[in-house]
Amino acid sequence: MYRWKTFSVIILFAVLSACSDQRIVNQICLVHAISFDTVSNGKKTAVLISHFKEQGKTELQILHTVSNSNISLPRLNTMTNDPLERGQISMVLFGKTSAEKGTGTVLHHFLRDPKFSSRIQLAVADRDASELLEITKKTQEPFYLSDMIEQNMRSGNLPLMNLHVSLFNYYGEGRDMFLPYLRIEHGEVIIDGLALFRRDRKITEISMKDAFLLKMLIQNSKNGSLMVPLAGKASNKPSEDFILLRSMHSKANYIVSTVNPVPSISIRLKLVTELQNVPEWVDLRSEEQLTQLEKALSSYFRTEIEKFLSLLKKNKVDPVGLGDLVRGRSREWNAQDFEKIYQRIKTTVSVQVKIASTGSA
Repeated sequence: MYRWKTFSVIILFAVLSACSDQRIVNQICLVHAISFDTVSNGKKTAVLISHFKEQGKTELQILHTVSNSNISLPRLNTMTNDPLERGQISMVLFGKTSAEKGTGTVLHHFLRDPKFSSRIQLAVADRDASELLEITKKTQEPFYLSDMIEQNMRSGNLPLMNLHVSLFNYYGEGRDMFLPYLRIEHGEVIIDGLALFRRDRKITEISMKDAFLLKMLIQNSKNGSLMVPLAGKASNKPSEDFILLRSMHSKANYIVSTVNPVPSISIRLKLVTELQNVPEWVDLRSEEQLTQLEKALSSYFRTEIEKFLSLLKKNKVDPVGLGDLVRGRSREWNAQDFEKIYQRIKTTVSVQVKIASTGSA
């Protein structure tokens, strides 16, 4: 009897709690995404919010405001009949100009406000970020952009990113932040690579291919894929042949052999891959051809990674965290001094590719 009464009380509290939550949800506006842009007369902030309707339906709306402050949620709150609840934000977008001028104020605000989840996704648009919110509104899917980014991290070429990772890269010594770079194509939002930062300012952007290389250099690149050009005896086609490969596993090891006066770092990368599409003239049953393919792919990735590292040095951005590696080996490491010699760092790359399985796309 006692157990039954206890169970009844628990059920009663659960029902009352559910009713209370429903009442609260119906009395607030959930903010799902926020964008920051720079305009001629100030800074424009926009938010994508949802209104709960009858029978569990929601309606998306976008609110805009222009002010001298980067964070304008209090001002936006004056435009609604229900209070804005920012605890459900999943996406933060910086417009191109805003990202180039600096994101530090916004990042610092997110760090100090416990309402913002560490799993929030951040990204940079190739235009005004509010335009991407307009497209999201048309989809009627409030998490459209954040879900797209997370899917490409799980099964595509994007390295792991969220607010927690971005704050670590921003505030950490010897490393730089990177964010997804989004653009609009035929009225749809697509991920076009990564925006690379020096401190809080966007410096340049890289392609999805280079995003894949960065993913291999800093994380396990499981599920990333790439079209690799293939030279050989080939076909009568005038165009170049390609192999579509999917990464099954990768691991990068770094050896800092010299610290002063100019650091020297060896990078050894191992990649286990699956071939998903190969030209007809390649005989996958031949051990000799598979061995040749592994050597060709190893050479290709070594060359591409060397070019990628040269691009990073040229733009003085360090998303790989080479500075952090050197800092761990030197008691006298200094961020300003390292920045002066970053472009002269000696990096040698070796890549070992293992083809674990073959298949068709």
